Amino acid sequence: VGSVHDFHSGTSIHVWRYQHVLGHHPFTNIDGADPDIVTAAAEVPDIRRIKWNQHWLPRYFYQHIYVPMLYCFLGIKIRLQDFYILFTLRNSNIRVNPPTTTQWLMFLCGKMFYLTIRFIIPYQFMPLTSLLLYNVIADMVFSYWLALIFQISHVVSEVEWPKPDKDNVVDMDWAELQVATTHDYATDSWFWTVFTGALNHQTAHHLFPGVIQSHYPKITPIVKQTCEEFGLKYHYTETALEALGRQ
Repeated sequence: VGSVHDFHSGTSIHVWRYQHVLGHHPFTNIDGADPDIVTAAAEVPDIRRIKWNQHWLPRYFYQHIYVPMLYCFLGIKIRLQDFYILFTLRNSNIRVNPPTTTQWLMFLCGKMFYLTIRFIIPYQFMPLTSLLLYNVIADMVFSYWLALIFQISHVVSEVEWPKPDKDNVVDMDWAELQVATTHDYATDSWFWTVFTGALNHQTAHHLFPGVIQSHYPKITPIVKQTCEEFGLKYHYTETALEALGRQ
């Protein structure tokens, strides 16, 4: 079922498993371990600043203007990055196992299928300029939406950014880590629950990643109550717009 990922969006499910399942979820917001928060090395300042330990540069004062524009190219970046990761077998600090023959076939067939349904077939029915324009618009909307959903779930000032000690150990229980590094918003909103795939219930998603997302609205109140019971801070914002303002 996961291979639909390759054919529908042109992005590799094999790479995604290492990026998200084996990287982001176990090591949420841990710099150097979570591939979702990778930035350029200290000697080469990144285009954006999302972590407290990044050196501040004057250009970051305007990143709320130019970074959203760059997020529109996230889809293209991911599709091209798939090739780099599978050939180098590295995704930041995550080592990627060599793909099997079946995985390689799925990867290549997925890319070719995506190119066929997005470019080759439509080109038979419309001018090249229209084809490119529609694809650019669709991909920009997809990329921007995806980036914002991911950002407001973890890259906000209220959540924690755990630092390993000298032995590379984080002094925090796994479930506590998930609660401390995630941010929920508008969990009572039908619109945001449906159109984010219930990822506005991010804490429930991280605590119970194997549970179907339609159950998250029922799980979230229990998570919130449990956090209060054990004295853990539950990060929540009433509206998505307010959550965007906290990045």
